[in-house]
Amino acid sequence: MALTTSRPITMAQVARHAGVSQASVSRVLNGVSTVDPAIVAKVNRAVAELDYSPSETARSLVRGRSQTIALIVPDLENPMFQGVLKGLTVAAARDGYRVLVADTAETVDVEADVALEARTKGDALVLVSPRMPDAELEDIVRRAAPVVVVNRAVLPSGTGQLAVDYAAAARELGEHLVGFGHTRIVYIGGPAGSYANQLRLQGLAEFTRAHPDVELLTITAGSSMEAGYDAADTVVETGATAAIAFNDLVALGVMSRLREVGVAVPDQLSLAGIDDIPQARFAAPPLTSMAVPRTEIGRQAWLRLRDLLDGHDPASGLFYRPTIIARDSTGPSPVASGWLGPARPVLRLGSTVVAHYQDGTAVDSVLSPRPYLDAVVSRAGTPLTTTGPTDHPHHLGVSLAIADVNGTSYWGGRTFVRGEGSIMVPNHGRQRRDDLRIDDHTLHERLSWVDHHGTTQLVEVREIRTAAFEGGWALSWRSHLKATLDAITFGSPASNGRPGAGYGGIFWRFAPDIARVFSPAGDTEKAVHGAATPWVAFAFPERETTVILHQAREPLPWFVRFAEYLGAGPAIAWDSPRRLPEGGSLDLELGAFVLDRPLADAAAVEAVLPDLRARTGL
Repeated sequence: MALTTSRPITMAQVARHAGVSQASVSRVLNGVSTVDPAIVAKVNRAVAELDYSPSETARSLVRGRSQTIALIVPDLENPMFQGVLKGLTVAAARDGYRVLVADTAETVDVEADVALEARTKGDALVLVSPRMPDAELEDIVRRAAPVVVVNRAVLPSGTGQLAVDYAAAARELGEHLVGFGHTRIVYIGGPAGSYANQLRLQGLAEFTRAHPDVELLTITAGSSMEAGYDAADTVVETGATAAIAFNDLVALGVMSRLREVGVAVPDQLSLAGIDDIPQARFAAPPLTSMAVPRTEIGRQAWLRLRDLLDGHDPASGLFYRPTIIARDSTGPSPVASGWLGPARPVLRLGSTVVAHYQDGTAVDSVLSPRPYLDAVVSRAGTPLTTTGPTDHPHHLGVSLAIADVNGTSYWGGRTFVRGEGSIMVPNHGRQRRDDLRIDDHTLHERLSWVDHHGTTQLVEVREIRTAAFEGGWALSWRSHLKATLDAITFGSPASNGRPGAGYGGIFWRFAPDIARVFSPAGDTEKAVHGAATPWVAFAFPERETTVILHQAREPLPWFVRFAEYLGAGPAIAWDSPRRLPEGGSLDLELGAFVLDRPLADAAAVEAVLPDLRARTGL
């Protein structure tokens, strides 16, 4: 039975109750393995009966440890450092340690004193992005050991080290922007004493050596939103068409000021940051950034600190390479044209972006993820595609989609199955991008068609060529599919028992609008659907726009809808399966002429086609 008392139970009372010495109680509570099991049982029984809670202060004195570590950061308002703190705190707590935090407020002169004082209150230190000079840092590391340093190179042995390759981050952002046609870029620099800032400058120097035609300007700002806000006017005055900020906070500050002075992002100035803090994706527009594993860095910092506390050498240092997260704050240079920006390609013709090319990774798995042309418009701005409409969520702008490839669906959504009707099947595959290259007006892509078991069925080489002409533009989509490990059978709902549903191939889903549709076979859906004609045209009289879809080779039957919705594409398995032997290949194509004028009938299309082909070469 527990004693009734208003005062905390002491170790002496536990010893008396158990009939052992206080030293024995201490050894049991501290887990000493050599204590007689009978004594352990007596002490544990006394602890339970007295409801005794050991004093953490007393236990720390016995152990020579406080079970506390200290984290020193230059600015705790920065979500980058908050992420490190979260990862460190969670990992340390699992081993019974608490974390004290000190913020030096970007004041270099006090860093060393704050670090040494924090060390007196804990068993070890984690220094994140210290700004102090090298010699002072090395002295602190020796005097305050054990220490783990994040984002700073240190020389003393026995120090845990973690770093982010900020040179690579800055270099990759430069490549991203030059891919959009930018040749005058400004870097909005961080604190002068920041080692991470020096790494960024190093990466940008490597970038400009690889691109001697790019002019890189540098201005000094800082690391906060306020610093970015204050630097924004200078950024505009440089005349640059793109800017790379020291971090996301600086970028968000710049963006706020640009909004006030009427500078559009990215139409007039592309803007990118580094660290990919949570606020980046919620900015307006969402901010392009380089993602850094903040919480993982904190977790790894604890693992190295734990090794040091246990008397072991720390695990080898880690060097994290950030990954680009391309969002809407970066886009084509106002003076560039053609396919731009390998990370998120867009097609710019003159002053208009007429198409975006998405990699499809954000597409839900039941919609058969695949790259697709999105937000296609005429040069006058008429919307010509829709993605994920409520009637058919698996329709993705312009894409290559096939309902049945050896039993795997690359079409998405519901599929007709013989004997069962239209059902949601569990066999959706995906088209995985393996390589992407841009050459002026031509986009080259290599894809693997991966089935629902994870096996690559087909390898595709895709080429999308474009051309501009007065009053319109044109594209040519060509895909070369090759069977890799087995023979391939391409099917469609029609080949599986649903007459007329021969869809599968390069498919264009138009934006909802009022349109006239005609072809050499006629101008009704019954006449056009299934007709193997060289072309089919969609005319939008109210928009003064016409899209002519055409096939240059022996034409396939057209799968066409314009009563229920607007969409069309050549069908590769119209009413019977198409087969490829192992190692065999299939070539598919679809061309389009987009005119900023309405055409009245088939005769008008026939009259302009020769001239359009001659002017574009497509």
